[in-house]
Amino acid sequence: MEGELAVPQKWDLIIVGSGAGGLVLALELAKKGLQIAILDRQPRPVSLPRGEIIQPNGLKLLDRLGLLSDLLAADVYRNERVDFYQASGPRLCTIDYRILPPPYCYSLILLPQAAQRVHLERVAEASNISLFWGATFRSLIYEGGRLSGVEVDRDGARTIFKAPVVVGGDGARSAIRTALQIRSRFHTYVDGYLTMVVDRPPGFDGESRYYLGRRAIFGAFPVSKEKLYLFYMVPSAHLERMRQGRFDLFKENLLSFHPDVRSFLERPLKGVSSWEETSFMPCFRVRCERWVTDGAALIGDAAHAMNPHVAQGRNTAMEDGIVLAEVLEECFRRGDFSQKALSAYESRRRPSVEALQRLGDELTWLWNSGFPPTVWARDRIFRSIDRKRDLHEKILMTIAGFKETSFGWTDRWRALHLWSRLSDDSE
Repeated sequence: MEGELAVPQKWDLIIVGSGAGGLVLALELAKKGLQIAILDRQPRPVSLPRGEIIQPNGLKLLDRLGLLSDLLAADVYRNERVDFYQASGPRLCTIDYRILPPPYCYSLILLPQAAQRVHLERVAEASNISLFWGATFRSLIYEGGRLSGVEVDRDGARTIFKAPVVVGGDGARSAIRTALQIRSRFHTYVDGYLTMVVDRPPGFDGESRYYLGRRAIFGAFPVSKEKLYLFYMVPSAHLERMRQGRFDLFKENLLSFHPDVRSFLERPLKGVSSWEETSFMPCFRVRCERWVTDGAALIGDAAHAMNPHVAQGRNTAMEDGIVLAEVLEECFRRGDFSQKALSAYESRRRPSVEALQRLGDELTWLWNSGFPPTVWARDRIFRSIDRKRDLHEKILMTIAGFKETSFGWTDRWRALHLWSRLSDDSE
């Protein structure tokens, strides 16, 4: 239910941020009868012109929560494959989810608000979860040297929320992380993405398209029956200069990106007439010295933002919520919310998350490059993955979130055709 502020308020758990990880955490612990407050600084759910991907590991998790059927009934796009193209024309590779074992042999591409709506509807059904919009975090509250809650500002009034444990799920620039004085390395990638949502043209069925050039990336992903999500790589330093230029010239650049793009995108782009109908998505990586401290934990981007090339942001945040719920259940049973007690969450989650962060950095170096030898290697690797079934399955299992399998030196050499044809059943 949506809460009305009173002073003071006492809870079992306070979650700052209404992202995927925080909502999953709340839903899991609400089953145990805990009183939970979710605080979000936004006055209402935010809608941006961009898309998100729920990978097979996220689908499995949502199924466990009983939310997958609700999401599939909403206006989302069931995606079976991603086709990668060279900007000059040829198809490089197809990542085909259909080779995964059922039932999670696809991904969902959707508008962020579609997934959030399903979570919020379930939260509204829980009488022991209260969600407070427009509640801006101000400071942590300590009593007797122990963290005992937070102070927030809502409609100009200060309110104290008390609880034995506080969870920060408030994004890459987490105010909770700063208040806890958890040291972190915050990296802003050179490139971000200009995004927009346009009418979906006929012909997009069962696939998404990714176009790679020299220092250039353009993607077209369906997100619903009627809408298509577009993203275009832009160096952050060039964004303002680009936006000062003519929007019709930018649209022409998109249409000229690949020989096929004009045929399916020219009509939808006629409905977009200004920069105001676009959004810019900067890309960050966050690495924290720790994710937990006495009486507090970080989840999602607050703990480990990663490059969107791995398409695992929402999925890893939800997994954080599940694991942290299991650890907190034991903490509540024992009445122990120390850093040592909470560290089981971090030890279970950090290895796989850091593997995905490393993969994101590697893909950024390879995919975003304009250096001709790197571009040559990238395209050659994609073609090899398309032909070699074992390499295809290995990268797909990682993308799907089912297994963080290292792409070793033998795999790299084989992908570059610098290794003899060892057991390549497709060659």
